Amino acid sequence: MAQELKVDIVWEIAAMIGIEAPHMSTGSTEPREIFDAIDQALGLGLQRERRLTKPQMARGIVEAAGFEWSSSDESRGGTVTLDGLRRVRGAVLLLTGSTT
Repeated sequence: MAQELKVDIVWEIAAMIGIEAPHMSTGSTEPREIFDAIDQALGLGLQRERRLTKPQMARGIVEAAGFEWSSSDESRGGTVTLDGLRRVRGAVLLLTGSTT
């Protein structure tokens, strides 16, 4: 069984919300554009007051679905961990009613 990668999850999420997947860097860092696209597609309004970091955006998406966010879902480098991205995918699945 192949290990799941961030790029796979980003592609899945993009398909769920009907957009082309944003470009991923070679360092497997999730692109900010995916969180912005989720926010816009689902009308969450996360960016109303100020520009949020990627972990703040991911947390807002996860919490909008009623799920809990864990400190282990974000890295010290200002990115979202693989587990955090999995939580975002679960939140998008719930919020869109997608079966993808």
